[in-house]
Amino acid sequence: MSELTERLQQQLIAGATRPLMQDANQHWYTGSELNLEKNVWKNYWKNKGIGYNDIVLVGLTNSVTYSLVIQSLWEIGAIVQTINPVANEIQISELEDQYHYSAIILNSDTQELKFLNDIFTNQPRLTTLHESEVQIFIRNKHIAHLADTPMEDQLALIMHTSGTTGKPKRVGLTHQQLLAGAFNVIDSEELTDQDRTFILMPMFHINAMVISNLATRLSHGQLLFRPKFSAHLFWKEVSSEKVTWVSLTPAIVAILLQREEQPATNDLRFLRTASAPLLPSIHREFKQRFGIPLIESYGMTEAASQIAQNPLDNPIQNTVGKVVGTQIKILDSNYDELGLNQVGEIALKGESVISNYLDPQPEAFHDGWLLTGDLGSLDEKGYLHIAGRIKEMIIRGGENVNPLAVEDCLNNLNFIKELAVIGTPDLIYGETVTAVIVPKKLSHDHRHQLALLNELANEQLLPVERPTKYIFSTQLPKNATGKIQRTLLAQEVTQQLKEA
Repeated sequence: MSELTERLQQQLIAGATRPLMQDANQHWYTGSELNLEKNVWKNYWKNKGIGYNDIVLVGLTNSVTYSLVIQSLWEIGAIVQTINPVANEIQISELEDQYHYSAIILNSDTQELKFLNDIFTNQPRLTTLHESEVQIFIRNKHIAHLADTPMEDQLALIMHTSGTTGKPKRVGLTHQQLLAGAFNVIDSEELTDQDRTFILMPMFHINAMVISNLATRLSHGQLLFRPKFSAHLFWKEVSSEKVTWVSLTPAIVAILLQREEQPATNDLRFLRTASAPLLPSIHREFKQRFGIPLIESYGMTEAASQIAQNPLDNPIQNTVGKVVGTQIKILDSNYDELGLNQVGEIALKGESVISNYLDPQPEAFHDGWLLTGDLGSLDEKGYLHIAGRIKEMIIRGGENVNPLAVEDCLNNLNFIKELAVIGTPDLIYGETVTAVIVPKKLSHDHRHQLALLNELANEQLLPVERPTKYIFSTQLPKNATGKIQRTLLAQEVTQQLKEA
């Protein structure tokens, strides 16, 4: 076994009589029950000829089964590629055409995928614990591979980047990289076997897979699986289930602020946020209302999750904390390292960081360092400040405008539910600052709201930062973790302006 699979197995053995995982029906499973189920899956794959280096596409909702399926595949040397469980037939077909999976496992309620009929055999559905059955497809004419013990550098997991600023890339993570990423989380969050957390974000993304799932399991903690985030149940279950920490997104934090619910009692040590910038105004409001430590962090799929996190004993707002288990440099456009408090591109290197993409992307690396595409700076205390994405910076008349700073200013207006600031084409200045607003209440007349927006912008923003266009909308395009897809939004707004 690799150290990763050995430690996952140790958790099940050490917790043989202890409840370790809870399903969506609030049924707890002991380590012994989980180990038995995991071995059922492991033997199933072996009997079907799935083994070393086989790639299995997994499209499941968050569940106990999900965690056990990937463990069983890793133990036989197979590779897991995750996909959104609501992916449609066209998306799955395109992936299959490119990568030729040995097996595919999907939710039982996934719509019929007719294109699979000629390539795969739909196996009898396997009953798994108390949870829903799943569909399993085994490739016809599959050349059987023997199960083998994975080495540390064996590929374990394939994920797509979230693709907010371009086409998603395939990231391949080894057993060793996943282990290193999980222990970076354990160390920074001081996780122990006394900790208990929800998995609310989708497991086909790195945050839930490593930060919630692997870090908790490797620290011998307890996991509560939920198919998705439920705003009206969150505080109730945090209290009743004695949850000690949860990994959330800024979108979820904002939703909690819009509701009346409060935690009755809680055992929370902290909540952490990642996956997108947390506006300082949102952070301040959350802290004032709930009094629960909200820890900002920074990570990416290419680093097996976490890169930096605020120390639990000394979090500083408007930063993503200190670098954890990773080397970092701030580079200028000539790849020269910048000094303290100078903004440049964040570059990474470390045990959890990839050295190449599965599909060649040589421009993403320089001299062995991964170029993240994120802008940031380091201060005298070693705290990392994120200044946005390079591709999302708005260049107006030769001057750079950080959309996050504009958003944080405008977000102080109470009528705003959410907003995004983007650059749209301008014949004279190159780009103009455009704010897309989702108001809490829809209206046919936005004159009063526009007056408030302009008044605030004129008071608090530099002339170059002030939006020249305001667009009111019912929603913003987001990915599965709630991250606003700014490139898509900019394309949609640009097209709308052309047609107007």
